[in-house]
Amino acid sequence: MKARMRTQIVAAVAVTLLGFGAGCGDSNNNDNTGAPKPTKTVSTTPVRTATPAAGSTPTVAPTPTMRTVTFTANSSAQIQGFDLRITYPTGKGSFDGSADSVACSSAAPGFTKNDKDDGNLTLISASSSNLTFPITITCTFDQTAGQNLSTSDIQATVREVTQNGATGDASLLTVSLSVG
Repeated sequence: MKARMRTQIVAAVAVTLLGFGAGCGDSNNNDNTGAPKPTKTVSTTPVRTATPAAGSTPTVAPTPTMRTVTFTANSSAQIQGFDLRITYPTGKGSFDGSADSVACSSAAPGFTKNDKDDGNLTLISASSSNLTFPITITCTFDQTAGQNLSTSDIQATVREVTQNGATGDASLLTVSLSVG
């Protein structure tokens, strides 16, 4: 008995739903005034989100190319320290890291570094005894996509050297560089 009642309820619900799907009014698609009802068209095409124009591809920000910049310092006399200012074009990128966290390393005694992120990098080495040359400093440069960093883009200026515990002749120190 319960099963039969459940079947009848299901059938009544189905008929009611079919009635809603067929619309209201008579079966000749009139609204009882004699005028035909507008036909409603239901699209079965799925809704799509905007897509790029034909032939175009989505823009993806390019990643910078990591370049290694190596500075090699040599001195023609005994010195205990030096201060270098490195200038570079910010339009071509920047040294990886910032301030004293810039990605530069050296085995030189008392080595410190500072990138101001404005195209100026400072490299210093200082010791109470004479430095042993050559001294190599290696830095990582994040080259902007589409740019090509070359050795002529980077300038190394000797700001100061320390010789015999005092300010010495800056021309005693030479710096060469390479970009790899």
